[in-house]
Amino acid sequence: QLVLFGLSNQMVVAFKEENTVAFKHLFLKGYMDRMDDTYAVYTQTDVYDQIFFAINQYLQLPNISVGNHAYEKRGAEETPLAVCQQFYKRGIICPGNDTFDIDPEIVT
Repeated sequence: QLVLFGLSNQMVVAFKEENTVAFKHLFLKGYMDRMDDTYAVYTQTDVYDQIFFAINQYLQLPNISVGNHAYEKRGAEETPLAVCQQFYKRGIICPGNDTFDIDPEIVT
């Protein structure tokens, strides 16, 4: 029973890791596997370009996905893509002395 439990957990971990890599390739523009596994965008234009790419990839998912990645269905309806932004209500950062004052309330 212990061996079966271990094998089952290993399969779950492998599934999660493989799906994470698949999602990175599907939704991160220009993503390539690297040893350090870092991915960054540095400008507003890059951020918006990345968001538009991810949205377009999501819309094309049934046509480009080889695996079992698809839209969730609730009855006959497919769920839409939701993009959510969260910000601190107020924040002041002083680069001169590396201090900050952030109101922990989050605005969505």
